[in-house]
Amino acid sequence: MKKTPQVDGFINSVSEDEIIAELNSMKASSVYLTEPVYRGNAEKWPGNQISFVDFHLTYLKLHPSLDPHHYMANLRLTLKKRP
Repeated sequence: MKKTPQVDGFINSVSEDEIIAELNSMKASSVYLTEPVYRGNAEKWPGNQISFVDFHLTYLKLHPSLDPHHYMANLRLTLKKRP
């Protein structure tokens, strides 16, 4: 299986701006649970909160072997509000 080349932790076919735009659209939608997450470092994260977009963007940067398309698809499934 051929691996897709990566640049700066992201697969070439997906830019950081595209990921940010997709995360922001999820955050703006009432369909998904996108609350900020608690972080213990108050100096770096004021109010001990990291935004939904920053949290998932940081996670993708820390795990460059992840496919952003699959990650976003799984994120949509797991964060979708259920009746």
